[in-house]
Amino acid sequence: MTFKKWINKFIEVDLPIGDLSRDIKRDETFPDTNNREKIISYLESKRASGIVLSTFNDVWDFYKKSN
Repeated sequence: MTFKKWINKFIEVDLPIGDLSRDIKRDETFPDTNNREKIISYLESKRASGIVLSTFNDVWDFYKKSN
């Protein structure tokens, strides 16, 4: 399961993972991939804040452990 599909499970969660999930859901161009580097590159190209990048890294670790 791609990261984009996986994170949809957390759309209702009132935590940073839920915030990230909602942001990704609204972004029609967010990459549908399992490639961490492509996602980081995409986030950086969108000038994501340090908080978003930090949240992504934490969530990515959780994603990899759950798959």
